[in-house]
Amino acid sequence: MKLLTDRFELVEAPEPRPACLLGNLRADLRAKSIWFYGRASARLSLRMLCSDGSLCTVLYRLMRALKRWRLGPLAAAVYKLNAFLTGAVIGRGAEFGPGLIILHSVGLVVNTAVKGGSDIILESGVVIGAEKGQSPSLGDRVFLGAGAKVIGGVRIGTEVRVGANAVVVDDLPDGATAVGIPAKVVKVRGGAR
Repeated sequence: MKLLTDRFELVEAPEPRPACLLGNLRADLRAKSIWFYGRASARLSLRMLCSDGSLCTVLYRLMRALKRWRLGPLAAAVYKLNAFLTGAVIGRGAEFGPGLIILHSVGLVVNTAVKGGSDIILESGVVIGAEKGQSPSLGDRVFLGAGAKVIGGVRIGTEVRVGANAVVVDDLPDGATAVGIPAKVVKVRGGAR
């Protein structure tokens, strides 16, 4: 993006600073405590740290921070540790905004080129994978049920819910609820389809 300076010159805008490791983790644990208890507090966030899927989230956030700090070999080691300890494979380049909730990590597979917004909820067995060199992008506030598959260069809108074992191969609009193989939109927030 170009910015106009006070001397009326066009210059490249600086890259936005990514959120810090602890800031993202705080947001993730807060979102998880709201998901489970309907409220957030420091005590509930600590409790969430011990819940299923949280170790996966912590290791993913650590891996991303190490990559940003240009510590690739350490990031690779944390990637492998995450796969070994939690049964989840989340690519080193995969990006998720704050508020990521991994409810159950076993069988979770996320391609390295996946881009996701904030407040994304992933259940066990979810696959977000590439096809023909293209990977999915997810908007904010997306829920992927157990065993759901999102394949290829599809765009998942904001506030989308994908049912258990659904296979998404086409774009989903904002506010959609999709189920089935292949996934079909059965409801759009505000009306049936």
